[in-house]
Amino acid sequence: MASVFAVRLNRTPYLVIPRLALEAMPTEWQERVEALLLEADDAGMVTPDYHVLRNDDGYTSTQPNDSDDPTSWPREFYIQRQDEWANYRHGDAWKLVGEVG
Repeated sequence: MASVFAVRLNRTPYLVIPRLALEAMPTEWQERVEALLLEADDAGMVTPDYHVLRNDDGYTSTQPNDSDDPTSWPREFYIQRQDEWANYRHGDAWKLVGEVG
Protein backbone atom coordinates (compact mmCIF):
# COMPACT_ATOMS: atom_id res chain seq x y z
CA MET A 1 0.00 0.00 0.00
CA ALA A 2 1.35 3.41 -0.94
CA SER A 3 1.95 6.07 1.67
CA VAL A 4 -0.82 8.62 2.13
CA PHE A 5 1.81 11.24 1.32
CA ALA A 6 2.85 9.58 -1.95
CA VAL A 7 0.69 11.89 -4.08
CA ARG A 8 1.05 15.08 -2.06
CA LEU A 9 4.83 14.90 -1.71
CA ASN A 10 5.52 12.93 -4.90
CA ARG A 11 9.33 13.28 -5.28
CA THR A 12 9.88 15.71 -2.44
CA PRO A 13 12.31 14.31 0.13
CA TYR A 14 11.33 16.82 2.86
CA LEU A 15 8.20 18.48 4.17
CA VAL A 16 9.00 21.83 5.76
CA ILE A 17 6.32 23.82 7.53
CA PRO A 18 7.43 27.22 8.83
CA ARG A 19 6.99 27.64 12.58
CA LEU A 20 5.15 30.89 11.84
CA ALA A 21 2.54 28.90 9.87
CA LEU A 22 2.19 26.32 12.64
CA GLU A 23 1.66 29.03 15.24
CA ALA A 24 -1.04 30.61 13.06
CA MET A 25 -3.04 27.36 13.08
CA PRO A 26 -6.02 27.03 15.39
CA THR A 27 -5.02 25.83 18.86
CA GLU A 28 -6.71 22.46 18.26
CA TRP A 29 -4.52 21.86 15.20
CA GLN A 30 -1.37 22.88 17.10
CA GLU A 31 -2.26 20.39 19.83
CA ARG A 32 -2.80 17.62 17.24
CA VAL A 33 0.55 18.35 15.56
CA GLU A 34 2.30 18.34 18.94
CA ALA A 35 0.61 15.03 19.88
CA LEU A 36 1.83 13.45 16.62
CA LEU A 37 5.37 14.72 17.18
CA LEU A 38 5.34 13.32 20.73
CA GLU A 39 4.03 10.01 19.39
CA ALA A 40 6.90 9.91 16.87
CA ASP A 41 9.37 10.61 19.69
CA ASP A 42 7.86 7.84 21.83
CA ALA A 43 8.15 5.44 18.88
CA GLY A 44 11.87 6.21 18.70
CA MET A 45 11.87 8.22 15.48
CA VAL A 46 15.04 10.26 15.29
CA THR A 47 15.84 12.58 12.39
CA PRO A 48 18.99 14.56 11.70
CA ASP A 49 19.21 18.31 12.14
CA TYR A 50 18.76 20.37 8.98
CA HIS A 51 19.43 23.85 7.71
CA VAL A 52 16.53 24.99 5.55
CA LEU A 53 16.98 27.60 2.84
CA ARG A 54 14.16 29.23 0.93
CA ASN A 55 14.33 28.31 -2.73
CA ASP A 56 12.77 31.43 -4.25
CA ASP A 57 14.55 33.97 -6.41
CA GLY A 58 16.19 36.67 -4.36
CA TYR A 59 16.40 34.72 -1.09
CA THR A 60 19.26 32.26 -1.45
CA SER A 61 21.88 31.56 -4.05
CA THR A 62 24.15 28.54 -4.07
CA GLN A 63 27.40 27.50 -5.65
CA PRO A 64 27.50 23.85 -6.81
CA ASN A 65 30.27 21.47 -5.77
CA ASP A 66 30.95 20.76 -9.44
CA SER A 67 30.42 23.78 -11.69
CA ASP A 68 30.19 21.45 -14.74
CA ASP A 69 27.34 19.44 -13.19
CA PRO A 70 24.15 21.45 -12.61
CA THR A 71 22.74 18.63 -10.45
CA SER A 72 25.62 18.59 -7.95
CA TRP A 73 24.86 19.46 -4.34
CA PRO A 74 25.60 23.05 -3.23
CA ARG A 75 28.98 23.74 -1.69
CA GLU A 76 28.22 27.24 -0.48
CA PHE A 77 25.10 29.32 -0.10
CA TYR A 78 24.51 33.02 0.25
CA ILE A 79 21.49 34.57 1.91
CA GLN A 80 20.48 37.48 -0.25
CA ARG A 81 17.57 38.67 1.87
CA GLN A 82 15.80 37.50 5.00
CA ASP A 83 12.88 35.10 4.73
CA GLU A 84 9.81 36.63 6.38
CA TRP A 85 8.50 33.13 7.14
CA ALA A 86 11.54 32.54 9.37
CA ASN A 87 10.57 35.46 11.62
CA TYR A 88 8.42 33.43 13.99
CA ARG A 89 8.90 35.86 16.89
CA HIS A 90 7.51 38.94 15.19
CA GLY A 91 6.02 37.74 11.90
CA ASP A 92 2.40 37.47 10.82
CA ALA A 93 1.60 34.36 8.76
CA TRP A 94 -1.76 35.72 7.64
CA LYS A 95 -0.11 38.79 6.07
CA LEU A 96 2.41 36.54 4.31
CA VAL A 97 -0.22 34.18 2.88
CA GLY A 98 -1.32 36.87 0.43
CA GLU A 99 2.28 37.35 -0.75
CA VAL A 100 2.82 33.67 -1.62
CA GLY A 101 1.60 32.08 -4.83
